[in-house]
Amino acid sequence: MRDIYVDQKNGVLLNKLGITDSELLRKAESDITIVRLKEILEENDFKYDYKYYLALHKKMFDDIYPFAGEIRKIDMEKYEKILSGFPMIFGDSNKILEKLKNAFKEKKVDFSLSNAEITKGIVNFMSTLWEIHPFREGNTRTIITYVIKYVKSNELSFDENLLLHNFAYIRDALVLSVYNEPKYLEKIIFDSIERGMKL
Repeated sequence: MRDIYVDQKNGVLLNKLGITDSELLRKAESDITIVRLKEILEENDFKYDYKYYLALHKKMFDDIYPFAGEIRKIDMEKYEKILSGFPMIFGDSNKILEKLKNAFKEKKVDFSLSNAEITKGIVNFMSTLWEIHPFREGNTRTIITYVIKYVKSNELSFDENLLLHNFAYIRDALVLSVYNEPKYLEKIIFDSIERGMKL
């Protein structure tokens, strides 16, 4: 299937900035989303629902992509270094909304449990969102931002900087969690909770 989100002439994601070089787009995206992420985390507006999740993506990427906040309309695959180049297939684009609604119904975290159990709940929630992969671009940053706001809204002590400074690690950990290797994601989430309690 043709990727409708990519400029067929240069292979770069269609963007509002008119950038036709993938490296320049990556840099611009990083610079802009860092500013937006900071603004989002300062807002006291969290809602536990899929509509807010979509709105969060729009807020973070609206300056860059015309598809910000929209569920992807194509099936896709991404080749992952952590899997030695093996592709992850993100299919069933016509079922994303249904899966997203179910994730928010079935994967709610019980913050009254122990830190270890809370960690497992958060990781299960994150892994499910990653596997659904609702957006063409920006899934990892949206998951991380949403989880930070989710945890803070439940007044759990949490060192958010551990997540904000380790996007690449978390991306790899999310990939592995889908393949029944959650320990790497569990480690960083548990450490964030434990460190938060010491702050």
